[in-house]
Amino acid sequence: MEIIVKVNKLEDVYTLDNVDAYLLANRQFSYRFVESFCINKINKVRKYAHENNKKVYVLINKIFKDDELEKLEVFLTKLKKAKVDGIFFTDFAVFMLAEKLEMSDKCIFYHETFLRNTYDILTYQESGIKKIICSKDMHLKDIKLLPKEKKDSYGIICFGYIPLYESQRKILTHYISMNKLPKSLIHSTTLSLKEHTRDDRYKVIEQEGVSSIFDSKVYSYLSYIKELSENINMFIVDSLFFETSYIKEVVELIKKAHLGIDVNEQLIKLDESISFTDGFLNKKIGLM
Repeated sequence: MEIIVKVNKLEDVYTLDNVDAYLLANRQFSYRFVESFCINKINKVRKYAHENNKKVYVLINKIFKDDELEKLEVFLTKLKKAKVDGIFFTDFAVFMLAEKLEMSDKCIFYHETFLRNTYDILTYQESGIKKIICSKDMHLKDIKLLPKEKKDSYGIICFGYIPLYESQRKILTHYISMNKLPKSLIHSTTLSLKEHTRDDRYKVIEQEGVSSIFDSKVYSYLSYIKELSENINMFIVDSLFFETSYIKEVVELIKKAHLGIDVNEQLIKLDESISFTDGFLNKKIGLM
């Protein structure tokens, strides 16, 4: 089992010494992050990680326009030189450029809705993509159909707030402007939306002109870690909105869960204000 944590800040890398790999984001090529990791920071993390037998992945989850491809190719070239262990990508432009640069073996397909059944995943693998992250709405029964002998090729987000909505509508910009609030709030990760008819609060951020709204509950697959590990090797923790110390404790619980230990009560005790859900793991959506 490989536990991968999306890192919020550079100093978190050294605190999260109990993980197997770090997932880093860059402002020009990623959404939903806290600190942007420039190539110098990526190199610094890569050096530390490899000295401590850990891996470094880079998240490239933006959809790119034609006039952005040149910058993307330059960035990929730098990542190749940095010898990162993998690139989580969403836009196929990334994969095509990686093929051109002879680094497609580093590509890991990461899409939040495209990869929700076994047929889709195996089809993409036949097209040459070696590793794939299951979408947030993939059912447990479909995951169990993934070939066990290839489990090192598959991953899943097992913990974190999951985005429900993403748009180029500048939700925070307009709200701040209309209410004459400090412009610095645009960079906040502590704001949330609340409906008139429900008490749930939905975390919201706006980055690079893109607004993201997240589920009010934290997706947690800790009860299924041992079962999922029969078909999946990469378990991703999205630390956005969490303190690093909390995430470090969650990683320890994931390790216990992998041994078959029931950790639900321990998870709740870490922060009793948090509500959890197993998302779509046992809820089939779309065509049956």
